[in-house]
Amino acid sequence: MAEYRIIGVEEFRETRENYPHAKEMLHSLGSIRYCKAEAFRDCILGTLRIPNKSRQRTPQFSFGFYLTKQCLVFIEDTGDLKQWMAKRREVMEDARSTDQLLMRVMEQMLDDDIFYLSHMEKEMEEMEDALAAQTQKDFFAEATKIRQKLSELNAYYEQLTAIGELMEAPICNFQVTEGELWNRAMGRVERLQNYVYLLREMNLQLRELYQSQQNARQNSVMEILTVVTTLFLPLTLLTFAFMPELHWRYGYIGVIGAAIVIVILEIIYFKKKKFF
Repeated sequence: MAEYRIIGVEEFRETRENYPHAKEMLHSLGSIRYCKAEAFRDCILGTLRIPNKSRQRTPQFSFGFYLTKQCLVFIEDTGDLKQWMAKRREVMEDARSTDQLLMRVMEQMLDDDIFYLSHMEKEMEEMEDALAAQTQKDFFAEATKIRQKLSELNAYYEQLTAIGELMEAPICNFQVTEGELWNRAMGRVERLQNYVYLLREMNLQLRELYQSQQNARQNSVMEILTVVTTLFLPLTLLTFAFMPELHWRYGYIGVIGAAIVIVILEIIYFKKKKFF
């Protein structure tokens, strides 16, 4: 198994004279916001920020790495990476070089992604069924959370692809030993990213379906209001010079009867014209 160490940021700072380009590494560790890698003549350094496989926007964990031909150094303070590596030691043991060990780590971090994406797809299918049955509640809140998570994953896979391309390219005196394996690993990242594209398109279609349902509902309400207004508009034209009940005991009944006849005639006319 290739040699690796896990140290804290403070330890790395105290021994910075042992690491060329330590200044760049410390600057990257100051705020790990995304995955990246930088190549120098005798080392490759970078950071990895692993998204949570949940709706949370906080990372599962994040750390820096300092790669040379002799050793791979991981830099993190939480201890999460050390526990994670211990659970996967058997998978890492066949790594023959430091860059291959880094590739194994990145591959293992993708291990559950396909299941998580499948879960998100199933969740969106359930949302689609709920929309068809008109039982979906808080649709926009749920769809927005999914959209944000998919955007985060898409950016994550793009960043991993950029790291893989860097590792495959000839880099001064630091040439990775397993370019073909890196190419295969990046193919897996590309497939995951294509899955994310599919889910983002599915999420967009769900939002459009929801919006069309809302528009149809509003149009239906407006149609009902228009018909009701049209039905009762002629009744406002029933006027009298004097109050009917003052001179005829059946005046109110006569007015009500006239209103009912007008409404019935309008309904018959509207149905004949297929207004409703």
